Amino acid sequence: MSTTQYNYDLKKSLMPGFMVKGVKIDERWVSRCKRYMGDEGCDLKRLVNFINAGLKDRRSESWNEKALDEPLTVAQQWTILHLCLKDGIPEWVRDEERDENVPELKVHEPEAQTLVGAAVNTAMRPVQSLTGRKVEPTPQEETKEE
Repeated sequence: MSTTQYNYDLKKSLMPGFMVKGVKIDERWVSRCKRYMGDEGCDLKRLVNFINAGLKDRRSESWNEKALDEPLTVAQQWTILHLCLKDGIPEWVRDEERDENVPELKVHEPEAQTLVGAAVNTAMRPVQSLTGRKVEPTPQEETKEE
């Protein structure tokens, strides 16, 4: 069994597991997932379901046998998915014309600067109370107060 320790930033850890917290992955799990993608096609939803089901697919005759003696943790599932996808986009999934299309986002997403400004103002409140200086609220804070 070839086990690799990853830290929670998904980097291989050179330190022993007792010294660094992280996720242990059996490299055979990743190999099984890659073989599954080759046999069943690279459908992201099916791959996620395969990993969630303990590296088996009850709908497929070739992959319906119980593969693990206990369930994977969510962190292990996440890491396996990352390791399966990190090598790039397989040729058979690529659609060079449609992949460059950028659909319009119809749900409003707050601006990054607005979020940072609100967080800074919130964090500065204790400091402002110590200094006695009043800082004008951001437009979002004014809306909340009304």
